[in-house]
Amino acid sequence: MTSINELLVELEGSSEVITLAVSDYFDFNAKDRAIVIEQGELLVVGQKDPKTGRAGRQIFKDEDPIGVAESIASRASDYDFNINTDMRLRVFDGAILRNHVNKAGVFARTIVRYSLKRIFDDAKKDAKASIIFEDEFIYKNYEDLRSVELAAETQIFKAGAESDKMYFIEKGQVAINSEQNKHIATLGVGECFGEGALMGAATRNASAVTETDAELVVIESEMAKQELQKEHPMTWLATLLLLKQVGLMNQFRGKR
Repeated sequence: MTSINELLVELEGSSEVITLAVSDYFDFNAKDRAIVIEQGELLVVGQKDPKTGRAGRQIFKDEDPIGVAESIASRASDYDFNINTDMRLRVFDGAILRNHVNKAGVFARTIVRYSLKRIFDDAKKDAKASIIFEDEFIYKNYEDLRSVELAAETQIFKAGAESDKMYFIEKGQVAINSEQNKHIATLGVGECFGEGALMGAATRNASAVTETDAELVVIESEMAKQELQKEHPMTWLATLLLLKQVGLMNQFRGKR
């Protein structure tokens, strides 16, 4: 699977390079600015949980995205940032990134919409996105895919397990839990999970278990790669960055 770094090299002329010292100020929350950390460490503090009063805190490092989902969704981000080390950033124009994503094929487009839904934690947003995935991708490629039926409370994979495939839910519900076994999300019919396989991740950073009897369609990482290879490099990069942002948000929510 092509990496984020390889795509950054390919798109070198389509972004601005910004270097920052520890003492510098930079507005990471600026609208329509999609950022990728090339080098350095940044402490990111999220909004406080209204129930616990605690805020997620996470160190962002090389190849981590900032404001990518917000740029694509035309939303403003609202985090606190502290530069821990000297940094090198790659900054993309959010409007250009959004334009490429809007022209994406069905596989990339669905992964983008699904990722936005997970990142913004909005169960009602774009509810039809996964239906497009099912009708235009799952059924079109059904003979090349594998379907599995699982009983309730079946462990699909654990955090730390090998990551070589993703899953589409045809029936039932699946719980996603953090490495600390904290509940992150419950996914239902039309949704997918295990998306780290698209990024070539060696291991899972969360666990998945069926909450009810379920039927899943298995999408091998090689098939996902073939679909993404059809896209413009900017669309491919945006897809991988959004998937990485999903993982970072899972860590935020899991640590509250």
